Amino acid sequence: MRELGYKGTHIWHRRGYYFTKVFGISFGGGQQQPGNFVHSEAEEKLWDRVRNSPEIKALARRVDYLLACYFPRLHSLYTNVLSDLCQDNPSLQRNWQDCCFASSSLNFGHAVTTRHRDAHNLLFGECAVWNGSSFDYKKGGHLIIWDLKLVIEFPPGCIAFLPSAMFAHSNTSLSKQEKRHSMTFFSASGLFRWRHNNYMSNKDFMAGASRAERQSWDEHRDNLWQTGLDLLSNM
Repeated sequence: MRELGYKGTHIWHRRGYYFTKVFGISFGGGQQQPGNFVHSEAEEKLWDRVRNSPEIKALARRVDYLLACYFPRLHSLYTNVLSDLCQDNPSLQRNWQDCCFASSSLNFGHAVTTRHRDAHNLLFGECAVWNGSSFDYKKGGHLIIWDLKLVIEFPPGCIAFLPSAMFAHSNTSLSKQEKRHSMTFFSASGLFRWRHNNYMSNKDFMAGASRAERQSWDEHRDNLWQTGLDLLSNM
């Protein structure tokens, strides 16, 4: 993984002290429109090899399948929004054709997260986390959901889904000699807003909206909590 700049070194960021790289499509942080994360040529070539490997493609399909099984309405929303965005803007390159998540991160080394929320993800959406490497999951690497006061064993090879923007979460520590790698799958909330606004930002939409459109937009925002509950239902 040296092409990604990973040489066994870790870096501090708001989710913890480990090496991470994010790939895929996002919108936010000053972007004028949805776009792919920008990387060096070497990083892009390596990511192409990683995402097209049989093992990772199978993992992406599995994550998509599980979301469809447990949250079918949410899966439909993710699938339709990503498809619409890519159809509207052919320059967008999705990670996998058969996975509804717009982005994915690779986390290496001692990938143990500190307490955080992923505030830029869809509030009522789900984030998928695949747990890898080899460590004693009875002693460390547990998934902590702080708001629910849950500490969950998270063995290597397992996949967890959680509303990462809603609940604060982290991992318990590992011993210094142990390694934990992970891969996450998620979609930024800005992508859903862009699609809902008929392919424009909130600012641009409100600037050109009629009084009736503004009222409808405000009602939609006020009722998002109910929309989220309906989408989380599997009935």
